[in-house]
Amino acid sequence: MRATDKPPEGSRDEHADQARDAAKDRRKRRRHMADRASVRRARRAADWGRRKYSGSWAEYLQQRLTGMDFLNQATLLAATLLLCAVPFMLITAALAGRSAVTALTERLGLNHQAATDVGDLFTSSSATTSAVTGLSWVFFLVAGMAAATSFQRLYQVAFGLRPRGVGDRLRALVWLAVVAGWIALGTSAAKAFYSAAPVLWWIVNVAAFIGFWWFTMWFLLAGRVPWRRLVPCAVATGLYWLGMLIVFHFVFSGMVIEYDQKYGPIGVVFALMSFFIAIGVVITLGAATGMTWHDRGMSWRAAARKLRRSSS
Repeated sequence: MRATDKPPEGSRDEHADQARDAAKDRRKRRRHMADRASVRRARRAADWGRRKYSGSWAEYLQQRLTGMDFLNQATLLAATLLLCAVPFMLITAALAGRSAVTALTERLGLNHQAATDVGDLFTSSSATTSAVTGLSWVFFLVAGMAAATSFQRLYQVAFGLRPRGVGDRLRALVWLAVVAGWIALGTSAAKAFYSAAPVLWWIVNVAAFIGFWWFTMWFLLAGRVPWRRLVPCAVATGLYWLGMLIVFHFVFSGMVIEYDQKYGPIGVVFALMSFFIAIGVVITLGAATGMTWHDRGMSWRAAARKLRRSSS
């Protein structure tokens, strides 16, 4: 028989290496083309986002928040609340015969361990009441006035208004008395109302929050901003406030317990500070959102029509 010719062993290895190199080159080209396609899609998406954002209500809101110095204002308000509003609320609740810690526990839905951690920071309401004597009353009123004027100043910055001296301070004092009555009424009636009708309690709270913040803005600004312009601000603030309470209802207990375990009693203060910062954010964001809604000529009817057009 005639033997068949076989290719040399080295030639076969060379062909195999060339085939692998060619396959690698093809894979590299495909990856390069896919990367370029991804970059083009990302650029198109970024261009589309910039076009949609430019001139939109979101850009207007961002400009409003920047002009209000959003984060600094919220932080300053939080610090004032911690230093001034907390002592005022503690004494007000104690004079009404109820612990402010109990009211905070019920409002935020703290569990037993978190309520104990918060309660360890404060004395009993009877001890608080007996300690309010002499100059303590002066410091009590000064602390309340400082908290009230901080709200007033924030709204003046938000609406671009100048302070007006004594008249503003008198309004802040009257508003403070209204808030003290609100706290006393809320701490005495809220628990029974919530136990009897929790759903109705939330509905009434939404309307109460909106009405309270509408009155607060209108009164502290001395009526210099028309009440119609304040309605969207009050609605936004009331809804943000309710959302904040719901969020803290679910997360605040864990936050208090975790911070207390990590840092001790000062950790509970850190948790309370985060709550006060959230209050500053809600108030500032609510005012900016309402002004954006009003200044852009937005309405629920227009939003519903736009939603129907986009869905059809």
